[in-house]
Amino acid sequence: MTAPRTPRRKRLPDHASERDERALAIDKVGIKDLVYPIRVLDRANQVQHTVARMNLSVSLPHEFKGTHMSRFVEVLNARRGEMTIRNMPSILADIQARLEARDAHLEATFSYFISKRAPVSGVESLMEYVCRFDASMRGSELDFVLCVRVPVKSLCPCSKAISDRGAHNQRSLVDVELRSSEFVWIEEIVAAVEACGSAPLFALLKREDEKYVTELAYDNPKFVEDLVRDSVIALRALPGVTWLRVSAENQESIHNHSAFAQIEWSASAAAVPSPAHPGQPAPTETPGFGPWLREQRVLRGYSQQGLADELGVSAAHLSRVESGDKRLSDEALARAARLLGLPADEVCLRAGVMPAWVWVKVAQDPGGFLRRL
Repeated sequence: MTAPRTPRRKRLPDHASERDERALAIDKVGIKDLVYPIRVLDRANQVQHTVARMNLSVSLPHEFKGTHMSRFVEVLNARRGEMTIRNMPSILADIQARLEARDAHLEATFSYFISKRAPVSGVESLMEYVCRFDASMRGSELDFVLCVRVPVKSLCPCSKAISDRGAHNQRSLVDVELRSSEFVWIEEIVAAVEACGSAPLFALLKREDEKYVTELAYDNPKFVEDLVRDSVIALRALPGVTWLRVSAENQESIHNHSAFAQIEWSASAAAVPSPAHPGQPAPTETPGFGPWLREQRVLRGYSQQGLADELGVSAAHLSRVESGDKRLSDEALARAARLLGLPADEVCLRAGVMPAWVWVKVAQDPGGFLRRL
């Protein structure tokens, strides 16, 4: 009995490589919604295994009829699913080389899990955060955007101020898109945003934890405007951040619609506030004053409502001061200094308000003042 003959492989036509005469280049062509297992960097455990939904594409010059779709998956297979900002340039360069393209694009959306302990009971659970890597390589130039959705709890300052009992609150979704010249952990983004909500969310809470989270939110009311501003202030302080777009959506509990706010910020376009004239307070607090005041308040055990009462302002107004949107009067700054046990002049300077005696010193020797600065 003779062995079966191995069929001869015929040379098959490659229509994708044929010339196209319509003179229209294609910006992006590729595969979409590919479900693929990947590994990403995990701050606590080094590596986390998860599943991504991926879009991969390249640009196609006008003279080519089509692209070779199977080669996208071949590049991923060669990487065995490892997907981080550190190897993103080489992944995109491989796509460029395999598909003979100048531009390559990759989007990977995946669930990332962080272990969190409940604030009182300490019970541990995994909290899900939806993330996305949005990367492009044009020639040799890489553009990488890290996107993270962070859910938090927010409580309405207006509802709290006008209601005799309670205040309406809701789940808020904060979407962060971030470019950075240095490595930024997903955990750092999550922690920064959660600190800006009325309270963080947890996958598992016992009764004592529910009490804590409910009261924490009540003492820390936030409008959607506060949430998005505070988040930008916190995120732009992370190492190497050059560009941000932060969107916040409050899924309202008493309306049939959501409240929404968005800020786009870049380091290159950040405006420098003009100095105030003698005798005139700055129109708003300096960017760092609000977070600094909130930190001093928390260190000394004041709730937002408690400090607001001592300063003679509403909790809603203090919330906007802490987000950098509003300013405190000179009298309120002086009271804040006494309550915090700090020199009044130091608190005023942090708030962008120049004490009168300092103006006099500057006027006497402006050149010397500038040299000392």
